[in-house]
Amino acid sequence: MLGRTLFLLLLVAMPARALTPGGGVGTTDCLAEFGGTPTNYPTAHPREIRCTDNDSTCDDDPTPGTCTFRVDVCLNVTDASLPLCTHAALTSYGVDNPQPDTNPLHDFDFQTLEDRVDFLTLPLDPSDHDVCSGPSSMHVALPVRLRTTGVAVYRRGRKALETTVGGSVGEDSDRLKMTCIPAAGSAPCDGITSTFAQLEAHVFPTCARSTCHNVAQGVHLLSLAPGEAYANLVGVPPQNPTAQAAGKLRVDPGHPENSFILDKLRGTLTAGEGDRMPRGLKRLDSLRIRLLQDWIAAGAPPTGFVSPVGCH
Repeated sequence: MLGRTLFLLLLVAMPARALTPGGGVGTTDCLAEFGGTPTNYPTAHPREIRCTDNDSTCDDDPTPGTCTFRVDVCLNVTDASLPLCTHAALTSYGVDNPQPDTNPLHDFDFQTLEDRVDFLTLPLDPSDHDVCSGPSSMHVALPVRLRTTGVAVYRRGRKALETTVGGSVGEDSDRLKMTCIPAAGSAPCDGITSTFAQLEAHVFPTCARSTCHNVAQGVHLLSLAPGEAYANLVGVPPQNPTAQAAGKLRVDPGHPENSFILDKLRGTLTAGEGDRMPRGLKRLDSLRIRLLQDWIAAGAPPTGFVSPVGCH
């Protein structure tokens, strides 16, 4: 018991004025509040995080194309702006997140935060107040829109954290919106040196998730991670026995019609060839598929630009 008390003391974080209630009912909104990267929008009453990519005042990640925010959850907060809210016995904390973790929509940032609160801070008594979980990282990537004019552009990236803390007085449901804004003058083609490099940066990440092709795993044994994708694709027979018996290759240089990866992305599959990819997510847009097709038709070269789509 002494060890747990000391641990809770170590978890006590920032003062309540630096925290943001999540918009629940006034009588319970102090049961859980958000800390970490300060909310800054709207200016008069900040409830959201809006940050320009690579702005060091709010983005912890120097990598272009992704904002990283710190999110801390504080429980039983002493908040003078919520005079009707009293501390309570708290027993559970949940984040709205598709399950299980093999679901392609599962967010591992959300899972880390939920586990941190559940296993490191709960349960709490009403006398345990202003107890904070410590920061968890939330990564918000900028979506990339390809164009046929030899360029690609960033769009705003968004993520919304929806949580519920439960205890003796019921539940407090909260929401935190996080937005990553493209920096002026930045472009997704910066640093891209070939069509294949663009595929690695702008196409394969949709499939190279922790639940699928980030490593060789399960029945597919196909990693699309940077530095591994080329050797795993070009001239390699698929694991699928039906496609293999038909003489297809994952990528058949110069022959898009015999490249199984295009069949999987388009969903033009025969019986026994499995499901369309990315499984459980929306279909890749036509320009990304065209970029891949152009690259295959040009012989799947590891270097050089071979498509009018996207980066040149």
